[in-house]
Amino acid sequence: MITLSAARCQRLFVIALLLLTLPGLATPPTATPTRVQARQSARNFSTVDTNGQPVSLASLKGHRVLLLFMRNVGCPVCNRRMYELLEQANYFQAHNLTVVAVYESTPEHLREYLTGQPMPFVMVPNPDQSLYQLYGLEISASKVLNSLFHGGLSKAREGKKLFTQPMKQDGNKNRIGAEFLIDEQGTVAVAHYGRYIGDELPLASIKNFLR
Repeated sequence: MITLSAARCQRLFVIALLLLTLPGLATPPTATPTRVQARQSARNFSTVDTNGQPVSLASLKGHRVLLLFMRNVGCPVCNRRMYELLEQANYFQAHNLTVVAVYESTPEHLREYLTGQPMPFVMVPNPDQSLYQLYGLEISASKVLNSLFHGGLSKAREGKKLFTQPMKQDGNKNRIGAEFLIDEQGTVAVAHYGRYIGDELPLASIKNFLR
């Protein structure tokens, strides 16, 4: 059982209060959106990637899909996650897995983020957040604060070091991400909704799905 000293609890409480005063963070609670469940058909969508090429889940039937709902390109925790997945790109390709990463960022910011780095994944800008609504993702200040108790600050520090250039956050500061594994028939095998920023599918779970 992990216990926190009184001094550390006080520091975390002060940080929480400061975070709640950030613009765009202390937003009123919203109704819980409808979530996608495992063994349901994935909710199809048609959009374009960062290069303006059409993207739809229906067109990916016959492939396994890892559908990622990131926060925005300036989020250091998301940057850390992207680098972690890029290290597995060859393994994913060998096992017929297509990675589709959705961001709240604008196409311009997403292209800026990708400057100078080849990207084997499908990168989708979704600044109007319509796909986030389609998949029932949350905006939750309390879950953002929960990140402090689950290594959020250390993950943010790691991700910040991995940026090749400074990136501004252009999405909701209190957006909580989600990740979905979809089989060749378009059925959701795993629906993982984050409980805090940085709550991601373990790589072992993704590889188990591919086996």
